[in-house]
Amino acid sequence: MRFEEIPGLLALKKTLVLSHQRNHLAHAQLFSGQEGGAALPLAIAYATYLLCENKEAADACGSCPTCQKMAKHIHPDVHYFFPSAKPEKEDGKQQSKVNEVWRKLISEQPYASLSDLISALDTENKQNHISKAEAKKIVQTVSMKSFEGGLKILIIWYPEKMNGAAANAILKVVEEPPENTLYLMVTYRYEDLLTTIISRLQRVTVPLFSQEDLTEYLVQNHGATAEDAINAYRFSNGSLPNAVADLKEGNEDELYWFIDWMRNCIGAKYDFLSRMSEQFKQISRSKQQIKMRWALEMIRNAILVKGAEDLISSQGAERVFILKFSNAINLQGLELIYKDLSETLYYLERHAHPQMAQLALSIRLSHIIRTHRG
Repeated sequence: MRFEEIPGLLALKKTLVLSHQRNHLAHAQLFSGQEGGAALPLAIAYATYLLCENKEAADACGSCPTCQKMAKHIHPDVHYFFPSAKPEKEDGKQQSKVNEVWRKLISEQPYASLSDLISALDTENKQNHISKAEAKKIVQTVSMKSFEGGLKILIIWYPEKMNGAAANAILKVVEEPPENTLYLMVTYRYEDLLTTIISRLQRVTVPLFSQEDLTEYLVQNHGATAEDAINAYRFSNGSLPNAVADLKEGNEDELYWFIDWMRNCIGAKYDFLSRMSEQFKQISRSKQQIKMRWALEMIRNAILVKGAEDLISSQGAERVFILKFSNAINLQGLELIYKDLSETLYYLERHAHPQMAQLALSIRLSHIIRTHRG
């Protein structure tokens, strides 16, 4: 992974490069972003740049032996730590299998989330975290000499998934690492990190992709038309995987699905809502999430209409429904609907049972709608 492979974020990339060129390299850095954003790719691109044998002005060369190893995630001085389930048998073969799944995942999906790794490892029904035993491996890794005699880098993905014992076990080595040791932690829930960990890290805030950067990426790398790219961005919440999934799955029927869903909620037609939840279970996980993101965008626009109708860009049947729906429900009700939709999407992304989640949501929305008429 090189900086040029990541859409946009030019100012942040420049800051990272200058930190090396000006010899202001903090030994422990925290890349803080949102899932679907560039936090992990940036950390890997940064590590690649720092280790590159033939650095260019603003990026790694991409062709030296070091860059080739980094592209395959097999550089001996770059160590990855990430949440996983406790294996049934503690042996090297099992850990090698987990590491191979990880390398394959981030090679194919550099913007992956923990839920993608959990699916790949088939550990949905287990506790996936960074254990104290894994923290001890971090301490052991830090104590080892660099294989190639240069910088040794530890990339820790989802440090917020460390339990208290694991976090406490690495405090000393994070604060006082051996020479030529660099920690790059990648978090998506900064507020969940222990303050004792945060205080030892330099935070690098990674913003979501802008509309211009993400749509340009979709056009150039996925053959999207400008119109399709803009529509995919609208429902992606700045997440690159969400935008790509929207392009692949399409969203032609989402408006009418949403209208039908809301009408059944308004009428408290629980038999229809139950059938909708059964159908919801049958579609792919990515399609389920697309429907929830579409619903969120519709409600967001309905909230915006309360302030000024010209703030929304929706046209045609979509705009007509948003205006009617916004007039039918008061602002408090719309905000409650938005909150419930956001929470359900969060749980679906973490493998909640889709039928139960969608039906429970429908019942709550029906109550909100009927008690918060405009």
